[in-house]
Amino acid sequence: MDHRIPHRFFGWLLLAMLTAAILAVFSLLAWRDLHNRTDAAARRGHDTAWFVARSVSDKVRRFDRELVDLVGRIEMLGDAGFDDADIWDRMIRATRLVPHLRTIGLAAADGRVIRHTDYRNAQTGLSVAGQPYYRLLRAEGGRGLYVTAPFRTSVSSETLLSLVRAVRRPDGSFAGLAVMTISPEAFDLQGAVPNLPPGSSISLHRRDGINLFRVPLLPDLLGEDLSGRELFATALPAAATGLVRDNAGSVAGGERLQAYRALDEWPLVVEVAIPHREIMADWRGDWMHNAWLVGVALVGFSWLAGVIQRQITGRLEMELSIAQIEMAHRRKIEEELRYWATTDSLTGIANRRHFLDLAEREIQRSRRYCRPLSVLVLDVDHFKAVNDSFGHAAGDETLKAIIRVAVSRLRDTDLLGRLGGEEFGVLLPETDLDGARDLAERLRTAIAAQPVAIGETEVRATVSIGCASLAEVEDEEGDALFARADQALYRAKEGGRNRVEGAVWQPRTAPA
Repeated sequence: MDHRIPHRFFGWLLLAMLTAAILAVFSLLAWRDLHNRTDAAARRGHDTAWFVARSVSDKVRRFDRELVDLVGRIEMLGDAGFDDADIWDRMIRATRLVPHLRTIGLAAADGRVIRHTDYRNAQTGLSVAGQPYYRLLRAEGGRGLYVTAPFRTSVSSETLLSLVRAVRRPDGSFAGLAVMTISPEAFDLQGAVPNLPPGSSISLHRRDGINLFRVPLLPDLLGEDLSGRELFATALPAAATGLVRDNAGSVAGGERLQAYRALDEWPLVVEVAIPHREIMADWRGDWMHNAWLVGVALVGFSWLAGVIQRQITGRLEMELSIAQIEMAHRRKIEEELRYWATTDSLTGIANRRHFLDLAEREIQRSRRYCRPLSVLVLDVDHFKAVNDSFGHAAGDETLKAIIRVAVSRLRDTDLLGRLGGEEFGVLLPETDLDGARDLAERLRTAIAAQPVAIGETEVRATVSIGCASLAEVEDEEGDALFARADQALYRAKEGGRNRVEGAVWQPRTAPA
């Protein structure tokens, strides 16, 4: 009996198994390479979205700064500001000097356009009473920026969009609108397209899903309501930035990777869409070439190539896995350390050091741009009596209840921090002393009305609040600002507690 037949059979079986292993490894590497290329494309999309979002935010900020200044000047003059010659000159000068700014118009409370840079005559015959933004800003009474859907002008057929802010009277009533029309080309989305794979696009949307602009341009898409897409229906409400795989092909055929980023300051979203077919085309071309090389190698070196490939691949995957685990563990530790270094462990708000650091930055920003800023210093009245009567655990619950009430009354832009013990600080950007007093009074009333359950007993805690506003005519450091707020707090304490006192600013006198 020839014993070479079984050995030959097992030899061929071993060769077949090694070949199958090589092909399996090859397929695994190809799949992982496709996954890595997809991840790289997603990272490129995220980087581009971040860059474009920062650029768009800066440009909208420059336009809005002009609009805010115009509204502020009109509000200082009252209804007469709509017809003021200096304001008219400023509107004309802005349209000539600010790139991509086309027109500025002023509308009265009834929607009638009484000033427009395209018309020298004050009686334009135009009205915005039928526009959605007129009804919205008149009804809501907000002071935020409204971005309209794009529209085509009847004169030049140019596609424009408008930035709108409401004008308010001193009593807060609606006085009219200031409307600025700009060209979407101001956002320069085209400049980032060459950095993306062919067929990619960059879009600018409103947060409600209205498309404002896209490159490459698709005229039929301008102003289209895309709120039903997964990006706006699911992804954006869950996270301000992320990645969506669009299989519906609502803008262009085929699957697309959509990296998006919502702007923090404005109601806008940047979307970068990369066609999956472009990723597949490059990957397919590279791996067809690789398959040919592997086929040639299998003819003479299948066994040796299989062993080496399997060893190298296993070692690399193990090292990569270990490195990823270590990096993930390190990031988790860093995040925890950062959290505990900046957060008060009892109340969950900023601790003293973090609060004062952020406050100093905001004070410098307010000084640089000549914007109002105020601070509040709160102190819980008779807090030692709560601790002595009910215990420190009850005192802690009282502080947490006060913080919950305060957080529910503050704006997203306000900052709340614990300065120590039962004393807390509040930073109020874009707020003058009168606004700070009003907010402090609302906080004081809400806290006093909120009972704190301690066992079967209800305790109603009260706070005394000192207010101070940033001085406009003299540089003032953050320590001095908080010191004035502390002085106002002491006056509130001496005046009977459960009250609000505002600081009186006294300029420094030169030494004798």
